[in-house]
Amino acid sequence: MTRTDATRPHPAAPQPGATSLSAAAGTFRRLRLALSASGLGQWLTVPALSAMAVLPEDDTGARLRAVGGVLALLVLPAVLLAPLVGALADRIDRRLALLIADGLRFVVVLTVPLVDALPWTLAAAFLVGCLSLLWTPAATAGLPALVSDATVSASAGGAVVARGAPEDDLRAGARRSAARAAFGPAPFAALAFALLALIANAALGASHRADLPLYATAVVFAVSAALTALVRDVPATEPITVPAPLKLLFQGAGLDRAGRGLGLAIGGAVLAASAIAAVARVHAGELGGGDAGYGAVLAGLAAGLASGLFLGPRVLGPFSRRRLLGLAVIAAALLLIVAALVRNLVVVAFVTAFLGVAAGAAWSTASAAVRGLGAPDGEAPGGDRPRAFRRSIALVVVLVSVAAVPAVAGALGSHRIDVGDGYDLDGSMSALLIAAVLALVAGAVAYRRLDDRRGIPLVADLRAALRGEVYVPPSQVAEPEPVRREHGVFIAFEGGEGAGKTTQARLAAIWLRDHGYDVVTTHEPGATKIGMRLRAMLLDRDTTGLSDRAETLLYAADRADHVANVVRPALERGAIVVSDRYLDSSLAYQGHGRRQPVDDIARVNAWATGGLLPDLTVLLEVPPADGLRRLSAPADRIESEPQEFHERVQAGFRALAEADPDRYLVLDASRPQAELSREIQYRIREILPDPIPAGTEDATSTFPAITDV
Repeated sequence: MTRTDATRPHPAAPQPGATSLSAAAGTFRRLRLALSASGLGQWLTVPALSAMAVLPEDDTGARLRAVGGVLALLVLPAVLLAPLVGALADRIDRRLALLIADGLRFVVVLTVPLVDALPWTLAAAFLVGCLSLLWTPAATAGLPALVSDATVSASAGGAVVARGAPEDDLRAGARRSAARAAFGPAPFAALAFALLALIANAALGASHRADLPLYATAVVFAVSAALTALVRDVPATEPITVPAPLKLLFQGAGLDRAGRGLGLAIGGAVLAASAIAAVARVHAGELGGGDAGYGAVLAGLAAGLASGLFLGPRVLGPFSRRRLLGLAVIAAALLLIVAALVRNLVVVAFVTAFLGVAAGAAWSTASAAVRGLGAPDGEAPGGDRPRAFRRSIALVVVLVSVAAVPAVAGALGSHRIDVGDGYDLDGSMSALLIAAVLALVAGAVAYRRLDDRRGIPLVADLRAALRGEVYVPPSQVAEPEPVRREHGVFIAFEGGEGAGKTTQARLAAIWLRDHGYDVVTTHEPGATKIGMRLRAMLLDRDTTGLSDRAETLLYAADRADHVANVVRPALERGAIVVSDRYLDSSLAYQGHGRRQPVDDIARVNAWATGGLLPDLTVLLEVPPADGLRRLSAPADRIESEPQEFHERVQAGFRALAEADPDRYLVLDASRPQAELSREIQYRIREILPDPIPAGTEDATSTFPAITDV
């Protein structure tokens, strides 16, 4: 109801809080601009210092060793000093850390052309690597720290004011914006270096050709420091934790077959990309390109990586992501062979760009698959460990590659092969061929270990994916004669709160119905009339004083009635039963969550269900804090338990899955919904009977339908 005598503000008058929101948005934009400038300088440093290490009077072997030394020293701090520098970045003011990193990098880079000595160039590379290690965590934590309730949201087009948006969504957008600011300038830095190299070669001559890119890099760092100084404050609300790469790799040694396959795939993709970057400066010089050619090769590689990162999750939607990961690594290795054998710089630059696309696609595809790896003992599933594990593999492989590939190239030297008119095989080409073979082996082994479509022809699978379809083998196509099923299939969806069980169960049921199956969708608790009364008692927050044992027995009673009146009759007539929760929920919630004996609960439920177990249990995992935030309705009695309870529940589900891996499909529920549905369909297809043929509908005038209970 609106009062007619109420005063209304003029439309042009400032709204309450608008000034503070605009100020917050301005601070966000200034910091993001400063981070983008610093990111540009960080990526410019790589080719600029590498070019400075190449002395005209040195032979090819000395040049390779110098470039390899610079690149290795740039990466070495991230491998050895990450926890130490990360702890330092967490203890000092974020804005001060950014200013120190940019200011000192400005000084260090500026002195390199002034001193003009290889030892100082190598020392400068190590110092820049240490300062970049200080800058990166402070930068990635800076933008999210500026986000508070309904303030600033990062978007591709700029920072905008958002009222009423969830703070976690805003922080996630800010983290993506920080990552784009830090890594997005890489292709532009390579192009800028190529342009600066052309200008320097024409204006300064060969003796000072590397000075201009270094001076320009120093200016970029100075500009970034000035822009950061305009930001008044960067709150320290975002904690900084930088794991030790070598420690994570050691922990990863205990991974299962699929986990080791993922590690091999990531290592192979990174090896292919870093190997060509390691010898690109000397190889471009041997092909007559010099520093400008070096910049062109790096620009192609960086642009290809960016394109692959974007295309990886989107290309060949129906195709298995695990198969795509292995194939992308193999493609990158084959392209590296082409880049090693071709002696035309323009062709090498284009091939390198396509190599980057394959490596980027492999990286983005692995980023989703690696989340399914188990956490170490004592650590809850989910979190940032899988991402850190992937990054650790990349850092160690890059360090080994940039140190070993140039050294191998210098040791092998150039050779003349008597083929036709003769073929000159340079040391860098030989080293690239060795790296390509290693990457090819890693990709092939990874493909074999990760393949989740065994027995499905690869070519036919690819053709179906290009048509937007999932390939179905002829053996699974409906027979012309009706098929009578004597028993059904039982599929249960399990997981913590907010994991998306109901959504995925419904999508699976619709998919099964579209394939001609009689499907019964059900849920626990409350699938029957008795169960509805039990559900009200179990989930109502007003139910107080219920003992843990009584709760366990009430769930078992609901399940006994559910199996007797819904599940078992459907299975006996040959239907597919899709249930949202079943037996494992009691073992996880009442057993692990309530800290009751799991074996006793299992015996009670085995008697209540007559020993009926699902043919497949799909376990959807999501960090408890994230899952609880997804809930839209008010929390019920179980959902309102403390987070420690839900963490024990998730650990319980994980323990159950590890004890019976053949019955479980464990998926990371933070992945896209369509991607989860595709993997669930792959696994369900393995346990399905033959579908009812299309002619059955004409003969019976009926059609199988989903029955919601």
